[in-house]
This record gives sequence, structure tokens and C-alpha cells, in this order.
Amino acid sequence: MQIKTVRTKEELSPVLLSPEEKGPDFAYWVFSGVTRNNRWENMTVLTPGTYGQEFIKTFGHYHNDPHEETYRVVSGKGILLLQEKHFEGGSWTPNKVDRFVIVSILPGDELVITQEWGHCLSNVGDDPLITMDNWTHGHTPADYEEIEELHGMAFYLVKKDGTADIEPNPNYIDHPTPEFMTAAEFAKLTKQFV
Repeated sequence: MQIKTVRTKEELSPVLLSPEEKGPDFAYWVFSGVTRNNRWENMTVLTPGTYGQEFIKTFGHYHNDPHEETYRVVSGKGILLLQEKHFEGGSWTPNKVDRFVIVSILPGDELVITQEWGHCLSNVGDDPLITMDNWTHGHTPADYEEIEELHGMAFYLVKKDGTADIEPNPNYIDHPTPEFMTAAEFAKLTKQFV
């Protein structure tokens, strides 16, 4: 096992609701080569806490590669934000999404993410959130650039009155009504696409 990525607050600042807010210096670590049976390639560890109101999160990205990615929650409490790509006239329109899904995730949950879904993982618990995934196809800057240019996902996940809430990202247009799902409900939804 080796460290693949360390993401700092400074590196996350382009996608944060309030980049000037204080919070942990290190947001998350990604380790590769974590299992010998090749079921899981990567382990992500997200620190608990917030940057201002916003929960600690991953940068967020799409897959330009057509392969599926499976996430499994090992420990902690998280929320996976997913946004479905919008196409007009056969061209992707990054600042508009067809659906926005908020999935509460707990240990043992598994989710399959297909190419049409941008995704970002947030730690909403008091302990580190640890997930495994099977992504072996690498990432290119193109996987991250639309999320970076739009300063995050279509909605930000924030802490209000001690609970998780959302705030729309003004860089997107025509925000869809967010859908709240369990991991099992999202699994049923993605079977439509697989």
C-alpha cells in the first residue's frame, strides 16, 4: 500500500463554498494497492470537520473513461453527492445537471457509479470516513476541470443547526430538485444505466 494522493485545504479551495474559512490543513488521503485480492484498489480517508459551514469533502470529479467505479464504506458516516450530466444537441452542458442525488452512506454500503455521474464524497460524522474503491483506470485533469471551473458541484453540503443541509452553487443554471436516497435506492437507480 502506498500514498497516492494527499489533498490539502489549499488544493480544495477552488471548489469550496467559502475558501477563506479555516479548517483542517489536510482534507483527505488516498492510498493505492490496498488489497491483494484486487477487489479494492484504493482507500480514501477523509478527516472530520468543516471549512466554515461546509463539510470536509473530496474535490469531486467525473469519469471520462467509460468504466464503472464501486465504492464501499468501511467506517464513518458520509454523504455522497452525485450529479447527472446534461446534454443538449448531443453536447455535454457542464453548468446544468439533469439530476442531483444525495446519498447517505454508512459502513457496509456499496455504490456503483457510472460515467454519467459526477460525484463528491463528504464526511458528516465525528470520526474519519474511510472508503474503498476499485478504480484502476487513473484520472486525467479533464476528470476534474469542469467541477473546478464551476467551483464545485451543483450544491454545497453544509452544516446548519447541527445537521446536513445544501446550498445551491450559483455557477450552475436550472438546479434540479435534489433527491435524497439510501445507498440501496441509488443502486436500484443505477441498474437502469448498467
